[in-house]
Amino acid sequence: MNRLLYVIAIAFLVTSCTSIDCKNESSSQPRIFPDYTDIVIPVNIAPLNFKAESGQKLLSVEVKTKSETLDFNCSDGKMIWNKRQWRRLLRKNVGDTLNYTLVVADSVGQPVKYAPFYQVVSPDSIDSYLVYRLIGTGYVLWDQMGIYERNLENFKQKPIIENVNVDDACMNCHSFSSQNPNTFLLHTRKFNGGTTILFDGKLQKYNTKTDISMSAGVYPSWNPNGYLIAMSTNIIYQRFHNNYTKRIYVYDDKSDIVVLNMKTETLTTCPQLSTKDMENFPVWAPDGRTLYYISAPTRKDEDIEQFDKNVRYSLLRIIYDEATNSWSSVDTILRANDVGGSITYPKPSPDGRYLAYTIADRGYFTPYNRESQLCLLDLQTMETTIQPNVNSDCSESNHGWSHNGKWLVVGSKYPDNMFTKPYFAHFDGNGHFDKRFLLPQEDPDFYDNFILNYNNSDFITGEVAVSSIQLRNVIKSEPVQVKADPSVDIDGLSGATAKK
Repeated sequence: MNRLLYVIAIAFLVTSCTSIDCKNESSSQPRIFPDYTDIVIPVNIAPLNFKAESGQKLLSVEVKTKSETLDFNCSDGKMIWNKRQWRRLLRKNVGDTLNYTLVVADSVGQPVKYAPFYQVVSPDSIDSYLVYRLIGTGYVLWDQMGIYERNLENFKQKPIIENVNVDDACMNCHSFSSQNPNTFLLHTRKFNGGTTILFDGKLQKYNTKTDISMSAGVYPSWNPNGYLIAMSTNIIYQRFHNNYTKRIYVYDDKSDIVVLNMKTETLTTCPQLSTKDMENFPVWAPDGRTLYYISAPTRKDEDIEQFDKNVRYSLLRIIYDEATNSWSSVDTILRANDVGGSITYPKPSPDGRYLAYTIADRGYFTPYNRESQLCLLDLQTMETTIQPNVNSDCSESNHGWSHNGKWLVVGSKYPDNMFTKPYFAHFDGNGHFDKRFLLPQEDPDFYDNFILNYNNSDFITGEVAVSSIQLRNVIKSEPVQVKADPSVDIDGLSGATAKK
């Protein structure tokens, strides 16, 4: 068939199948990308545009609701929603279902009508913005990066700060207090090093390295009170594999946990959080007193390769009383040996009932651990479950809750195991996640050509309160030195030993 006849034939198929009146029918659902079949979606999400998977062409779409039927011709092979029509449709169908029936041309051009799929419109809104770092894959193009915010109610993305404006510094570990865009921090390293913090309307860069900490702050967590920040301090290394399926392994030689009080600009810790073991990834519970974290035995003198295979982190917690600046004894919640893996990225739900975490064969930095899976711990029953609707056969990591606890964002390398992308899953509040779906883009071809990673995706409830220019100027300024708590008698270079 020459090109002209092929175009005429496709045009005929589109026209003839607009009413979903096709002789060829399939009992299976269509394969579309992104996969937006049988999912629960927030009432305020951007349009979920899609196409048929490679080798097929989307011809027409019928969408039925309780009150209307909408028919769409897809002459370019894509379902692209009109933004106003989409918003109107979601508002009219809160708590109800959008039912899709598709006609798709197969690999030889034959139209096939597929079984319907649905999208439930949840009244649970999602936080309006998502913040993430965009960075190249592997370790070759890491020096070009930026922190961006994306409006989840449309497709608008803008840079919060790009490292080209701060002398190509490495920037990472952005963190917000209870999804509040007016209280946040981010680290810069290599050039213009320091921790830039927006607190109480003031933007300032700090040096968080003191004589009671082995490094500046690394992995942070804001207390719900908005002024205490728990951070790990780490001596971090990377190993590079000749096995292409593994690529990079990130590990610590030592690590501890400290707490920065932004009201006093003072850093504190305790012997329980600064042991010879490796404490890492602190995260505050909603009560503002409980601090969850992970810990693993430190590497001894055995071969580093053997250590890499065996290091596994357990989940612990400790109570902090700010009024007396005192800490409780440590409570071990989940032991690595009991769960058969290494626990990392603990994130308690906003109501304090559940804790989502990642489990992998080893280590704590799991974006390169293909076997990593997301689990949910019920803190009342202490039962833990792997959640199939938010997992895949690729790496899962860097998850976070929305402020209302109804949505989880998960950084997943699905389906290519190369590029991390954000997926969203609805949570029913009773231990169950619905099937996840990919961050929507205006053009369904977007992910075919996008070769950057969405790193450390974090919900916020509005736009970041400072401009890129303000951030640039502060990042390039001299840092303010935080003070060490004089009551802490710890040598930060070697663990919980008294200073000499």
